[in-house]
Order: sequence, then C-alpha cells, then structure tokens
Amino acid sequence: MNVNLASAVRTLMQNRLQTWLTLFGMSVGIAMVVIVSGLGRGAQLRVEQQIESAGPTRITVRSGNFRPAAVDMTGEQDTGGGEQAEGQVNVSPLSQADMGDTALADAVVAARRRMAAPRRTNLRTPPTSLDDAHRNFLARIPDVRAVAATLGGNVSTDEGSAGGRRSVRVEGFEPAHPDMMGWTIVSGRLIDKTEHRDGASVMLVTPAIAAKLWPGLADPLGQSVTIGGRVVKLVGIISGQPAQSMVVVPTIYVPLGLAGTLLGRRDYDSIMVRSNSVGVTTKVAQTIKDGLRKLHRLPEDTLDDFRIETQSVAAMPGMGTDPRLSRAVHSNVVGFEQAAWEEMAKSLREANRTFTLLLAAAAAVSLLVGGIGVMNIMLVSITARTREIGLRMAVGARARDVTTQFLVEAMLLATIGGLLGLLLGAAGLAVARFGFDWAASLSPGMLGLALAMATLTGVVFGYGPARRAAALDPVVALKAE
Repeated sequence: MNVNLASAVRTLMQNRLQTWLTLFGMSVGIAMVVIVSGLGRGAQLRVEQQIESAGPTRITVRSGNFRPAAVDMTGEQDTGGGEQAEGQVNVSPLSQADMGDTALADAVVAARRRMAAPRRTNLRTPPTSLDDAHRNFLARIPDVRAVAATLGGNVSTDEGSAGGRRSVRVEGFEPAHPDMMGWTIVSGRLIDKTEHRDGASVMLVTPAIAAKLWPGLADPLGQSVTIGGRVVKLVGIISGQPAQSMVVVPTIYVPLGLAGTLLGRRDYDSIMVRSNSVGVTTKVAQTIKDGLRKLHRLPEDTLDDFRIETQSVAAMPGMGTDPRLSRAVHSNVVGFEQAAWEEMAKSLREANRTFTLLLAAAAAVSLLVGGIGVMNIMLVSITARTREIGLRMAVGARARDVTTQFLVEAMLLATIGGLLGLLLGAAGLAVARFGFDWAASLSPGMLGLALAMATLTGVVFGYGPARRAAALDPVVALKAE
C-alpha cells in the first residue's frame, strides 16, 4: 500500500494541471454538500428555537397540592366537583369509524382507565418536601434538557445595609434558571457556574429593585447588602420575567447554595424542568407525575402531594374563574398542546426536512460532476501510462495489483479534494452566518460524512478505469506509444 501511495502521489504531481482541475471540481462538490447541510441544520435549529420560545417547554414542580380536587394540573379532569367529567365514554363501545382514529381511540381508552381507577379522595399531610433526590430524579428523565431548583424567603438585613431596608427577599436559583425564564442582562453580568457551585456572595436585581435599594445611584454595580454579617455584592442587573420581583420587600437573586445558607433550609420551593422540545412537553409532564407518585409511594386512593404545571396551565387564570369553566379548560390542556404545539412543531420540521432534501439533491449533482472529473483524469492517466502498465504486468504484476494502484490514486485524489471542499464549505458557512446573518450550524459528524462521501466517490468513479487498466493485454500495452 505504501508503494501504491507513493506512486499515486508521484503520478498526480506529474500531471499538476489536470490534478488541480479535478481537485477543484471535487472540492466544489463537497463544499456544496457541507454548505447545504450546514444551512439545513441551522434552519432546523432556528425553527426549533423559535417554536420553543413561543411554545410551552417549561414544567414547574412544587410540593403540596392546594388546588381543588376537581382540577388535576396535568390536564386531566376529575369528578370531585360532582359533575360528569369524561363524557359517556364508558357506556357505548367505540364505533368502527372511531377505532380507525388511533388518537381518538387512545384518548377514550385513557379516559376509561381514569374512570375505572379508584377515586382519589385522601390527602397526605404534610406533603413530601422537594430535595436533591427529586432534582436528581427529574434530571434523569428522558427528553429533559435542563433542571433548575429554586428556594426563596425573607431575611433580615444588618443595620445600615440595603438603603435602610430592614429585610429583603432572597431568591436562590441555579445556572439554567435565567435561560428558562428569559432573563437578559441590562448591565454587569450573570452569576457564573463557579459562583453557583461555591455559593458565592453575589446577587442580581431588577432595575426597579436597584433604584429602591440604592436611590440616586446611576450605576449601582458593586454595591452590597449585608445579611447576617455576610456581604452580598451586586454583579448584574437583569430584565425579563424574574419571578416574585417585589418592590415592597425587595427581591435579590443569589446562588441556590447561598440562599439555603441564609435561610437555613435544605429543601426547595420548586424545581423547574425544560423539555427538549415543545413536542414532548406533555409526555415529560406525565412521566414526572408517574415517577413522583412512585417516589412518594402514594396509594391509588391518595391525591398527589405535589403540583406539576406546564407553561400552558400556568398561563391560565385561576382566581375569579367559574370552577366549571376551570375544570373544562384544564381537562383539555393535554389535547390542546398535542393538537397545536406538537403538530405545529412536527409540520415545521417536516417542511424543513423536505427543503433540506431538495438542496441536498442539488449538492449531489455537484458531487456527481466532481466524480466525473475523477473518472476523466483516471482514464487520461491510463491512456498516458499504457506502456508502464504493460511493463508492470510483464514483470509479474497481477491484475489485482494494477487495480489497487489506480484505485489508490482515485481515492487520494478524491480525499484531497474532499479536504479542500471541507475548508471551502466551512468558509462559505462562516460568510453566510456572519456576513448575511443566515442560520448555519456545522457539526463534526457532518464533516466526517462529507469526507467519507468524497472518498466513496473516488472509489465508485475510479473503479471502472482501474478495472480497464487491469484488463489490458501486456503485449499490446508494451507496443503502445
């Protein structure tokens, strides 16, 4: 193989113009594959991000269940209010038409299962507190991308601290929390992972809270609040949707470990979960419910001692709403999410996949042109080296040796062209991303696949010329001029 490789390099160097032209054709084909794949993947990621930003991917778990028994926060309706809830699905069997609709059949079967299950009327008091075991359980659930626990409470400040305020509300959070809540930095920075891990004495506040704590300061960064002799320094001012950002009792956001130390607690108020996509949010919420019931060892006749709220449910008004309307709305949340968000996500992904396949077909044409160039230079090389081939076969070279020699040349030519194509493709994606602000994403797997396609092209288009060279008659080849 080393001899064949050295011979291939020497041959390609002797025909530099033809080699460079062939390399150019192959590199353009591979560059097209890389650019099209990168743009397609970037568009898909952007679509998913847009869906996620508009759709409910956040799930909140809290200890205790203070909702009326008639409302199950997973979106299933209970008959605790004394009204028929699931419809008369347990009276008449499914029709043949209904059985053809799998989604409808599944919904009816699930409704029947809930109605046949024991009535949940018992309560567990006190409810099970959320702790590290719950957090670890949630992090292991499939399709969960991020988990963030929160802990909050009021604490007294030291005399002369916090602009004369006697108390502040401390809200502890984890690194994934700002992204889940859509926080943005007005000035300063977010708390980094090292500070979260060490429970550092740093904090974030909203602009309104900063104005209350340090009135008259244009730039309060670097100011501090002293709590129990511990100086907590302000490192960033945030905007977005900070939870419970009260002004009467100013709220400061600190690392979760620091909040636990200041409040003297080891449990959590809530644990937020973010699913991988809007299409799996409902499934993840149901998995969490089933898992927490097993973790808490709740009997079938006992209500949940926890609450699970998706973004869709949390956004619905509760206070002042007719209970019958509330039950009806909540009972259809699951169907709403599946029919709206999940179907929308699926449709957009299918459309993007179709668009990517069309672009990939155009890129395949460019790769085909590059392969034809490899075949062309190999045929020209065979014609120019007929006497060399005859001499090798006359001194004992087998047909397999000649085939291997020319296949190595074709693969080397295609591989070098592929490497150049990867560079051109990466440069093209960089221009598209930073010059035109197009969505583009490059992955190592994509680059490896493109290089493998280049090598495969060399094998496919080089095999014919190699077999043609191996089939030459040595006597005829030696007579060739």
